Amino acid sequence: MKNIVYKSSSLVEYFASNRIKWEQFYESERKLLGALQLNSDQQVLDIGCGCGGLGLALKEKFGINNYTGVEINALSAKAGQEMNPDANIICGDILKLKVLNDNLYGLVFSLSCVDWNVQFLDMLVAAWEHVKPGGYLIATFRLTDTEGCNDINKSYQYINYNEKKEGELAAYVVLNANNLLQQLKAFNPSEINAYGYWGKPSVTAVTPYEKLCFSAFSIRKRFSDEKNDIQLDLKIPDDIKVSLEDF
Repeated sequence: MKNIVYKSSSLVEYFASNRIKWEQFYESERKLLGALQLNSDQQVLDIGCGCGGLGLALKEKFGINNYTGVEINALSAKAGQEMNPDANIICGDILKLKVLNDNLYGLVFSLSCVDWNVQFLDMLVAAWEHVKPGGYLIATFRLTDTEGCNDINKSYQYINYNEKKEGELAAYVVLNANNLLQQLKAFNPSEINAYGYWGKPSVTAVTPYEKLCFSAFSIRKRFSDEKNDIQLDLKIPDDIKVSLEDF
C-alpha cells in the first residue's frame, strides 16, 4: 500500500493556528531540541510540515530562517507558504519528490509524520538520507514494549481535531521499541537521544493499544572518520528500556 495523499481541510484548519509557536510544541520535542544547542545558521528540512508551523517556531526561538517544508496535503502547503513567505514549502510525497535531489540538511524533522504513513520504513530511510554528516534527524514515534502494528485496517486515526471519529483515515503506526532501536542502530549514527512518556492513544484513534509511549528522538549522523560506539541517552520509561536488546 502506498502513502495516502490526504485531502482533508481539517489539517489546514488545525495547523494554521496550532503548533506555530514554540510553546505549542510538546514537552518531549522542546526538551530534545533545547539540548541540541541550535543556532540561526541551521538549514532545516521538515517532512510532513503541515502549515510550516515548525519553521515559524524555530525562527521565534532560535532565529532560524533557512526552512524547507514538505507537505502532502495541498491545502496545508498553500497556507504554509502564505503564512511564512520566506520559507520554501513543497507540496508532495517525500518518496516521490525529485526537487530535493540529494540536498543535505543539518536538521531533518519528521514530527507526527512517519508514523502517519503506511510506508513508514521508506519514510524513515528517506528522511535519514537527507541528513548531512554531523546533523540530526528529529522524529516522533508511538512506541510499545509489545508487538507493533503498521496495518491501517487494525490501527488508524480519523483526521478530525474536534475529537470526533469521522473524516479521512490516517495510518496510526505503533512501533515495538526494540525494533525501532535496531533500525536506528542500522543507520550507524554517532548518537541516539530520546525523551518519552506513557499516555493514552488519541481519542480519534482506533487501535488495539490502551497506552503508548509517545517519544521524540534525535539521531546524529556521524562523520566518515568517527569511529566511536553509538552514544545513547534514552529518557524513556523503564519498562520500555528493559525491552531493548543489544543496547
